[in-house]
Amino acid sequence: MSSTDRNLELLFTFVKSAKAVTTWSRMNITTEGGMTIPRASVLIALTTRTDPAGMSEIGEHLGMSPRSMTVLIDGLEKEGLVRRVPHQRDRRITCLEITDTGRRFALTELGPSQSAAAALFDDLSTKEQDELLRLLGKVSESLRTRGIDVPRYSGS
Repeated sequence: MSSTDRNLELLFTFVKSAKAVTTWSRMNITTEGGMTIPRASVLIALTTRTDPAGMSEIGEHLGMSPRSMTVLIDGLEKEGLVRRVPHQRDRRITCLEITDTGRRFALTELGPSQSAAAALFDDLSTKEQDELLRLLGKVSESLRTRGIDVPRYSGS
């Protein structure tokens, strides 16, 4: 098999696996109150913060357009899960912070859903998980050197 054929096989397998993992995650996310992966992602991202985060910063981190973020945040704010707050020094920046209701929801509803989705990797040994993280890190770094922003994991 040529190097090009091998790379195409890797690309195909990677893309199809990523799509399948996304499907698996969606199957395991709680759908109460119209919760979706993007909405859950915003709440989870905000629970890891101790200070308000810029709306555009969160959007970039999640790979979402400003328009999509605005619509998504409008819904979360209407439900009392997040609130918009002014930036401390720059009035042009809109920041987000999670409300107490949003934090409780994220911890009680999304935490277990996230754990159920992540259990997919229980089928791998610790050594295999470490190797997968190492290889995915190399792919991510390769993308970054080509000008593609790949968010780094900022979980617990």
